[in-house]
Amino acid sequence: MKRKSNTIELSVRDLQTKAKEKPTKTTRKDSEIDYSEIPKFSPKQLAKFKRPGRPILGETPRKAVSIRIEEGVLKKLKTRAKKQGVAYQSLINDILKKAV
Repeated sequence: MKRKSNTIELSVRDLQTKAKEKPTKTTRKDSEIDYSEIPKFSPKQLAKFKRPGRPILGETPRKAVSIRIEEGVLKKLKTRAKKQGVAYQSLINDILKKAV
């Protein structure tokens, strides 16, 4: 390893040695972490938090499903949804709701 001003030149051997070195990353259990310096949230701050995940659309929550749709049909649905300014999943939901 040679040092020139602010740059370091490494040989292939130096690079191979560095690659073999184990990382010094340490992991800790949650029970070992000191949370005492973290301030508590006030009720006002907690009220600003939002629940993660997608918002409920419509009267009832939606259920995630996986279906196989022909590529051409899906392309047409996406085009139609884009024209209507809605997500294609919402369009599919509306079509199925009317059909059943």
